[in-house]
Amino acid sequence: MRDIALLSLAIAVGFHLLFSLAAFFGDTLFFSEPKPMPHRHFDVLRVLTFTAWSYVMVFCIFLFNRRMLRVNFKKNYIQLTWIIIGSLVIAAVFSLFFTLLPIWMDAVDPKPGVMPRLLRNGLIKDFLLSAIVMLIVQLLKTANERNQIAVENEALRAENITTHYEALKSQLDPHFMFNSLNTLQSLIGTDSEKAQSYVLELSQVLRATLQNKEVVTFEQEMQGVHAYCNLMQIRYGDNLKFDFQIDQNYLSFLVLPLSVQGLVENAIKHNVISGKQPLQVSITTEESGQLKVSNPIQPKITEETGNGIGLANLAERYRLKWNVEVGIKDDGKVFEVTLPLIDPKQ
Repeated sequence: MRDIALLSLAIAVGFHLLFSLAAFFGDTLFFSEPKPMPHRHFDVLRVLTFTAWSYVMVFCIFLFNRRMLRVNFKKNYIQLTWIIIGSLVIAAVFSLFFTLLPIWMDAVDPKPGVMPRLLRNGLIKDFLLSAIVMLIVQLLKTANERNQIAVENEALRAENITTHYEALKSQLDPHFMFNSLNTLQSLIGTDSEKAQSYVLELSQVLRATLQNKEVVTFEQEMQGVHAYCNLMQIRYGDNLKFDFQIDQNYLSFLVLPLSVQGLVENAIKHNVISGKQPLQVSITTEESGQLKVSNPIQPKITEETGNGIGLANLAERYRLKWNVEVGIKDDGKVFEVTLPLIDPKQ
């Protein structure tokens, strides 16, 4: 409120100062050769009075604009229309008072035609003031939006760095590497061809983890997901199954890196996988342009803790990048996460 008051005062004083200088020195400003000028009386009280009224008007227009900017409109042009109409109405109302001021201060009856002329001149001046206020408000709004976008982009970069770091620790933690090397060692002695395939899949998973991109295509993400799923199936055998139902039309859509893989990791990490309780993870695309990752809830007796990609982190990254929500559903039997697939043409 204090900033609005100071800005309103600066606009009102500056505006009337320019008008006063133009009126008092108009001939010398616009003509190079000196011309005889009639004597002009500079009425300080009149200027101060009009400046004070203009200050009140500008302050009211600022408050109205701020109020409109806080209202959620479906379309930006509707908000702008309300701002323009409201600001002009406020200026017109104040202009009527401004028109009556000279007559009241002179204490004489106006000559014929004076009132329309004063009203016309007052409306032009006050509409100009309101236009200046609206322009300043829009400039401040644009600057604020740019600052907000910059802050959100920095936050997104920080989130991405954290995500890659945590994912790297998850993939390179002792348990993951120990299990991967144990599986590889057992394959080398029994099935060298399968062992070679395992090494290739492991390198693909590590490559996906180490990539430094803000967004990837759904196809690129699924390449890393398939590699990770193949590793896990070699480790768990028939106790772990994956159901892929992917519409090829969505492969060019955009997702955040490690988003789908992180959901698969969480499903494997937090659920029992055994011969008595095999786990099936379903990864399907929907006609609504969303990806659904779901699994039956088979909680472990001792909950695992780790540095995997958390759902809160994933949801925040999607909100910062595209302002979309990640859906999470837990009915006690099935855990389901819905990720928006972003059309690159949008």
